[in-house]
Amino acid sequence: MMKRPLTYIIIGIALLLSSCGAVHTSDNGMLDGFWQLTAVDTLATGGTTDMRQSQVTWAVQGTILEVRKANSIDKLSDIMFAFDHHDDLLLLRQPYVIDRDKGDVPVVDVELLKPFGISRLEPLFRVLRLNSYNMTLESDDLRLHFRSY
Repeated sequence: MMKRPLTYIIIGIALLLSSCGAVHTSDNGMLDGFWQLTAVDTLATGGTTDMRQSQVTWAVQGTILEVRKANSIDKLSDIMFAFDHHDDLLLLRQPYVIDRDKGDVPVVDVELLKPFGISRLEPLFRVLRLNSYNMTLESDDLRLHFRSY
């Protein structure tokens, strides 16, 4: 009688361990999560714009990076990118406006991206700082400062 409960426990543990192997994790490290854009530096002029009140956020999970203005009612305010993150480089590519009603639409006008600190359709950023609390990205013309939340 005692062997039967032990057998069930062993089978349960084996099933649990085998199912954990199927869980997909990303290789994004500290990049994964939610980031609030707090400041944008213009490298050519040395100027800084405080972005804390703009409520611009970047959300990173798996292979998708979404930028949005949390306080906007404009449907064009949510944009999704595919991205590549290797070492200290972050390449955003294939931007799409997220539109559940009409289907996702490719972004062809860089003006839609500028409120998010993005000045090109497929920007390449150098990752200057990335930890649990802060992220700093730099393109050829801008430096973006974020806080984690």
